[in-house]
Amino acid sequence: MSTEQPRWLNPEEQDTWLALWSVTEWMPTRLDEQLKRDMGVNLHDYFALAQISMAPGEQLTMTELAAVSDMSPSRLSHVVSRLEKRGWVERNPSEADRRTNIASLTDAGRDFIRSAAPGHVERVKQLVFDPLTPEENRELGRLLGKILRTLDPPQLPNV
Repeated sequence: MSTEQPRWLNPEEQDTWLALWSVTEWMPTRLDEQLKRDMGVNLHDYFALAQISMAPGEQLTMTELAAVSDMSPSRLSHVVSRLEKRGWVERNPSEADRRTNIASLTDAGRDFIRSAAPGHVERVKQLVFDPLTPEENRELGRLLGKILRTLDPPQLPNV
């Protein structure tokens, strides 16, 4: 058992931590509300579709998509199945490795993301960027980048 004292948060750190926690909890909720209301799709479905649309050749392996989406393979399978049913994504075996499935954007998926993106981006601007000055936005990006590096999220090559 360690004899070291815990490093408790000071009042300023506690306030910052609770604000960050609240933002990480409430931001997805607010973005999900806008997407459901305006486009009839949830945030997880939109995010997966957006990740595919931004990938080289508008396709990702299911493993890559799971990594960048931070979804379990099971959850991602359900998400991609919904996207397939809507005709926005196709899932096919890789020619290089038949065990690997590749999710590809369809023409209908491209049309959908183009129609959904403006409203989604507007909501992001309202929630994140509009309350801040340009200088504060740059500083927020810099600070979040530092935190993100400690989290070490998966990175895709060539994305």
